Amino acid sequence: MNQTERKVQSEERRRKSDEAQRFSEDRMQLLDTVRQMIDFEFERRGVKTEGNPHSENPPPEGTGREPPDRKPPRRTFWQRLMGIFTTSLL
Repeated sequence: MNQTERKVQSEERRRKSDEAQRFSEDRMQLLDTVRQMIDFEFERRGVKTEGNPHSENPPPEGTGREPPDRKPPRRTFWQRLMGIFTTSLL
């Protein structure tokens, strides 16, 4: 590689890096704008942004129902098969 090829590659890398940096900065600026828009909408609606992250869908109140009793876990096919053989051996 001669000196001019290295210089061209270096400039190309620098240009791509600058483009990537500008793209990232544009996206971060867009993200900040969207966050501001969301904050303004929350203020307009009078919604508190602290505390409950899903104020439009609060957790349900207690219904008074109890969860059903859990059945004991079933034995696997292998356990049942081994049970057949071990009981017949005894």
